[in-house]
Amino acid sequence: MKHLLVYLVISVCSIQYSYCQKTAYIPAYLLDKTTPDGSQFSWDKTYEDSNFIIIWGNTVGTDPSNYPDPALAFNPSDILDTMEFIYAAYKNFGFLNDAVGTNLHQYKVPVIMFNTWGDTGSQGYAVGGDADGVIGAFWVNPIAMHTGQVAAHEFTHSLQAEAVIDYRKAHGLGAVWDYAGIFWETHANFMRNLLYPQDVTAWGMDCYHLESWGDWKNTYENYELLMSMMETEGINMVNRLWRESYSNEYPLQAYKRLAGYNQETFNDKIFEYVRRMPTFDFTYNNLGSYFRQYRSADIKNYLLSIQSVYNILRKVQGTSDHYEMPVEQAPEEYAYNVIPLYQNPDSCAVIIKFKGHRETNAHTGWRYGFVTEHADGTLSRYSDIYKENTAKISFSLEGDETKMYFVVMGAPSDKITTDTSNDTWHGYPKHYRYPYELAISGAVPEGFQDANGFRQQLKMDGHIHSNGGGWVQNSASVDASVYVAPAAIVLGNATIKGNVRIDNTALVKDATISGNTRILDNAFVNGGYYTGDVIIKGKAYSENNTMSGTAQINMRANVSNYHLSGNIIVGGDVVVYNIKGDCNNGVYYRLTNYYDDKLLECDQRGVNYPTNLDVNNTYSLFAANEMDVNCNCNSLPLCLTDTTVLPDATVGSSTFIISPNPASAIVKFKIQDRNDIYNLQIIVYNSIGELVSNSFFYDTNEAQINVSGFSKGVYFARIKVNDKTILKTGKFVVAR
Repeated sequence: MKHLLVYLVISVCSIQYSYCQKTAYIPAYLLDKTTPDGSQFSWDKTYEDSNFIIIWGNTVGTDPSNYPDPALAFNPSDILDTMEFIYAAYKNFGFLNDAVGTNLHQYKVPVIMFNTWGDTGSQGYAVGGDADGVIGAFWVNPIAMHTGQVAAHEFTHSLQAEAVIDYRKAHGLGAVWDYAGIFWETHANFMRNLLYPQDVTAWGMDCYHLESWGDWKNTYENYELLMSMMETEGINMVNRLWRESYSNEYPLQAYKRLAGYNQETFNDKIFEYVRRMPTFDFTYNNLGSYFRQYRSADIKNYLLSIQSVYNILRKVQGTSDHYEMPVEQAPEEYAYNVIPLYQNPDSCAVIIKFKGHRETNAHTGWRYGFVTEHADGTLSRYSDIYKENTAKISFSLEGDETKMYFVVMGAPSDKITTDTSNDTWHGYPKHYRYPYELAISGAVPEGFQDANGFRQQLKMDGHIHSNGGGWVQNSASVDASVYVAPAAIVLGNATIKGNVRIDNTALVKDATISGNTRILDNAFVNGGYYTGDVIIKGKAYSENNTMSGTAQINMRANVSNYHLSGNIIVGGDVVVYNIKGDCNNGVYYRLTNYYDDKLLECDQRGVNYPTNLDVNNTYSLFAANEMDVNCNCNSLPLCLTDTTVLPDATVGSSTFIISPNPASAIVKFKIQDRNDIYNLQIIVYNSIGELVSNSFFYDTNEAQINVSGFSKGVYFARIKVNDKTILKTGKFVVAR
């Protein structure tokens, strides 16, 4: 039937809801009697309420609630109760717009039950979209409707389509950004999680936080950014991304434009989201608690999360405190690193010198800072946000804080580079990365703490290996000739012999390894057979592969069920999985299309093949003198002159005035040109970094301390406002 048929069920206006009752819309294919589904359509196999019409096929008859197969039985009334709950919630959030003049005001949403139309009819689990470009709709298997989570996700897709029908087309805006489809799925899960927070997962960003936001590999699980956006700016900003973005505009481009941010402010805003991630600092509907529960389970049971959630620095050879973030782990645009820091018991602070590699690309920039947490995993404090290409900064654990993180985000200095011409499908060689180096005093980073405490949750029923001191589960067989580094771990039924090296923080489970194979860096080998001079390194993941010769997997490549031999190198962020393949030559850094499940070309391409060429320049490590910290407890805070020691401490556009200076009895601290009321904490150190005074003042913008008992000399006052992070450090002199 070429024209659309609409069945008007009732047209009586509802005074209570101030609109006429909606028309039940039947999709055109169901009105076509020549199709398997259309031949079964009849009104006695439908069920309606104010906003929805459920439609099903002959298989379950006219009373599907009594159908004997529980996989297909459903109660239409219960489903509509659930749908109306979701409808009301989404309307309250402002994403659902059924105002007069919209198609959603006129038509009921069709819900078509998959798998009720016989063997030749519609089959599937769940999918959302629109019916004929007229009204949002979704198709769902009865078994998926036992609870509301799937319905909430798919109904979001219906409303996304409705935004196109009722708003975008009317305003000439065209399609929503769809180059990877990620925003559709991420947003659908975001909306679902607002109603069903127990359905959040941690693995998505924990495994893929090195990738540009919206990377195709994390299609469903990017929603934490939207949660942060909601908490800081309100959910309407998320809604506007659907209604007001330009045709195929990348969501972050739209966010920046709609919010009116310049590049510097936008970078700060995205970092405010990033620094929430170590502790999942999301308060709405207790989301943060659910996130933390899932991460806790993942780092005990899900080895990819164990490999990925925290980033492992590489110590620069010949140094004691100089580290680089390996290029394969350097964050891409608006991606990030999370580095746990373990403060030395005798240290007054953790002191870091940060130095970024500006030469990598024309867009380099960073945001970074400290995060601390309580014993229960909840947020304690954030430090200031730092952005300098070279800086020395410090932070220390306080009170009941038990853990500290250093968080670094790739922040393009000039523009967002991801757009319709350089979308997230282009892959590792075409993504800008933001490498940097750190010198760390007063702490050690993840992977360099006492080896017994590293990934301790995995160390059950095992022993220390005699050659290297790494940990081996008793179910594994590892010859004495094999080197297992102190922080490396061998699990399961692994069998390892010969001159194999399991080095650095590498993780091996259930694999058979021999010859001169080397598993290096933070690589993870899960099953498979490896011999010869094979190398697996970087943050690579090898699953059930057979490798021989000089074959390599490196960088962030993820390869499963392949036979790799000869001199093949698989790197970049290549993903090869499921299909069993075979290749013995060439270099492959380009992205593999996840949805197409492609094989490697195996065409002897070299490192300079166009898809392998990197848009980032190579760089050399900084010299030792460039990374000198020159700070310790005896010189802190005087040594931090380049970033934190100033004559006054700024609060917004005002300054702290310290007077008199020099002083002999009383020193006054005042926030100049402001009448705001603050809670102040003033911490005073002497010139060698010893704490001499720690005072609190409430509901004031000025304070004073008595220094008559202080020895003559230079002192440093570190000032906090409203229990937040330390701002700046002012200097004063005590004279007699």
